[in-house]
Amino acid sequence: MLKLGPERRYFNRAQRRAITARDGGCIIPGCKAPAHWAEVHQVKPWAKDGPTTVDNGVLLGWFHHHTIDTSGWEIRMLKGSPQVRAPGLIDPQDSGGHRTDTAPIRFSPDHPTATDRADQVTRR
Repeated sequence: MLKLGPERRYFNRAQRRAITARDGGCIIPGCKAPAHWAEVHQVKPWAKDGPTTVDNGVLLGWFHHHTIDTSGWEIRMLKGSPQVRAPGLIDPQDSGGHRTDTAPIRFSPDHPTATDRADQVTRR
């Protein structure tokens, strides 16, 4: 029997429920999109043989889902849990690691905000 590709590309209802229970809403820190507004995103794309499994799916709000490939955000899965890394302009204090929490990014008063950092970069 000739098999031309994965059996299914889209997550089923049970998989979405499991991903929703794990993620709660958009996994991008600071995004307040609730689960019922979010879309399931495959971390390893289906077109690159990414499986349609709970361990390869995360919730992203509509905006983040449609801009994830060009926004600079990075997502990876580690033992079934999503981790995200912000673009440098958003999280200038980022040590290069991925975050496992989904809390909003906060800047202390003595560090530049993302806007100040963007101004510094464009002035160079």
